[in-house]
Amino acid sequence: MAKHRKPDTTATKSGGLSRRKFVALTGAGAALAASTAFVPKTVFAAKKTTVKLTLGWLPQGTTAWTYAALPFWEKEGIEVLIEKGSGSALAAQQIGQGQYEFGVPASPNAIQQAIKGLPLLNLATVSYDTSMGIVVLSDSSIKSPKDLAGKTVGSTLTSGEYPFLQAFYENAGVDASGIKSVALDNKVRERAVLDGLVDAISAFGTSAVPKILAAGKTPKVFLYSKFGLPFYGNSLTTSPAYFAKEKALCEAVTNGLCEGVKATLLAPTKAVDAMFDAVPEFKMASTAREQADVGLGLWAALSTVPEATDHAIGYCDPATYAKMTDIIFASSSKEGDVKPDSSTLLTNEFVGGVKLTAAEWAQVKETFGTYSAILS
Repeated sequence: MAKHRKPDTTATKSGGLSRRKFVALTGAGAALAASTAFVPKTVFAAKKTTVKLTLGWLPQGTTAWTYAALPFWEKEGIEVLIEKGSGSALAAQQIGQGQYEFGVPASPNAIQQAIKGLPLLNLATVSYDTSMGIVVLSDSSIKSPKDLAGKTVGSTLTSGEYPFLQAFYENAGVDASGIKSVALDNKVRERAVLDGLVDAISAFGTSAVPKILAAGKTPKVFLYSKFGLPFYGNSLTTSPAYFAKEKALCEAVTNGLCEGVKATLLAPTKAVDAMFDAVPEFKMASTAREQADVGLGLWAALSTVPEATDHAIGYCDPATYAKMTDIIFASSSKEGDVKPDSSTLLTNEFVGGVKLTAAEWAQVKETFGTYSAILS
């Protein structure tokens, strides 16, 4: 197995990406298909079916599995047009409004939109942690959340993790009375902790960690999920109406994406290669490869959870989803909003067929151990 690349310590800039459709059965994707056995349950090969899938954000290492899934969808006669997104909230809205048949928004954003009355259905969970948390430098005096007492914490007030910061303090037993909170623009947030202007920042780990590693420092993330705030990350999502109309197609797309997740966990280098082949613009940034490797590494390190290891790739724990719904409704609902029955927002009907063996999970943990050490 190709070893996952270590994160580079070169500064990075986000490259622009024009709106376009990315459809390819790439050479790297073909290699993935050849190396992973897959027998489609439903074949649409007689007439190719085309569907559109929107990402929550731009293509990056944390979503490379969508490109790794292309050859598996191709085997089922499905042409999936993967389009970049402009935020998970917008992606969820576009799916619920029928502009896309499928998408992979973050689960909390899908739940927020469901609270607003938008019809959405989670077909498979493919990222089990948003990575929301408190980020510190590993050489700081803050070794546990309780050490935040009396320190300075910077936050971007519009960032998705900020509304849950006080709940994190409470759940982690942090004496927040002496904490000095500082509002930071998201463009300088990581720089502030690197320069010692703040002792810690609240952020999404998948966003902050690559930037801090690129500056030559090692970060540590205290994840919200470890302190009673479980928030799943990306999930394959459709609308209930489309699910009812195209059930076999939903099953095929779910199976293909789960196969792509498995292929990515076992052959990360091939998965990133497939993404670069499908999205050549992404290669323009000099540190694009290193940043993709870091993002994929963090995603994979957060994938070794009981839902995936004890059940199957894509499995969603109904109890966790119900707790997420309760927390999000309590923190963000407005007058007139109605808390949906969480059981109507998800289905595990099409997951269960794609699994890793114990030996394969051990391989995943060894490959991504460096990233696991950053997350606690």
